[in-house]
Amino acid sequence: MAFDPFLYVALAVGLVAGRLLPHPGPWVSRATVATVAVLVGLLGAILSGVAGYALLLEIPVGLGFAALLLGLTAGAYGALARVRPAPPVSKAPPAPSGRIPWLSFGLIAALLVGYGIGRSVAIPATSALTYTLYLLLALVGFDLNLHWHSLRGVWVPLLAASVAAAVAAVVFFLVSGTALSVSLATALAFGWYSLAGPLVAARAGAVLGLLAFLTNFFRENLTMVLSPVVGRRLRGAGLAALGGATAMDTTLYFVTRFGDEDAGSLSLASGLVLTLAASLVLPVVLALPV
Repeated sequence: MAFDPFLYVALAVGLVAGRLLPHPGPWVSRATVATVAVLVGLLGAILSGVAGYALLLEIPVGLGFAALLLGLTAGAYGALARVRPAPPVSKAPPAPSGRIPWLSFGLIAALLVGYGIGRSVAIPATSALTYTLYLLLALVGFDLNLHWHSLRGVWVPLLAASVAAAVAAVVFFLVSGTALSVSLATALAFGWYSLAGPLVAARAGAVLGLLAFLTNFFRENLTMVLSPVVGRRLRGAGLAALGGATAMDTTLYFVTRFGDEDAGSLSLASGLVLTLAASLVLPVVLALPV
């Protein structure tokens, strides 16, 4: 998503409401999950506007690049966590139950349903996406516990996400032959697909712009899908690193739900820093003659 100050207004409204009603009940979590499903469905509807042949060609490449980014980010976070273990938290993430992670499959289904609807019916998916994201952030803020002491560890997800993005870009450049400037711009968008796609398209053409869009689109959605599975191992800081720029909005719920309940402050801070970094770095990187 593009930088939007009203995201913070929505979050602030939710935070204030949550303090006025300290015991909201289970409806907040259910409403949040439902809103996430709608959000992912709208993302699928937006994706349906891309030409079918282009999707068939670029989806496997974008998915592979996104998987490479997430794998290297998880590895970088694991290495940093061994050097300096995370401080104890007041509440651990839920233990694996051995059951199928229904939320992961539900989000995949929502994406496919949204894509199908988008192909069949003209809907204002982009504007609806914005208002749905406002609602999501308000609900997350309603149930969010802010712990400012956790900001001391914000350097961990920032460093893990940045190092992994740089390494992934070089690997993708060597394997695919895509220009290094494009590979770096795609990776250093940190999940901000609506920025990466247009910028890369303007500099390197529509095909590579689509690749940048899909790679970051898949990064965001894979973070959501994988969070119930890997959250207990990566914890809040690790999930914030996986989410990258989206840790301040669309994947924030997953950081606090499947990582650490107290990681909201850290996730917001790391997502904001990476969002600002992407907006500053991408135009510079794309101007490189490589």
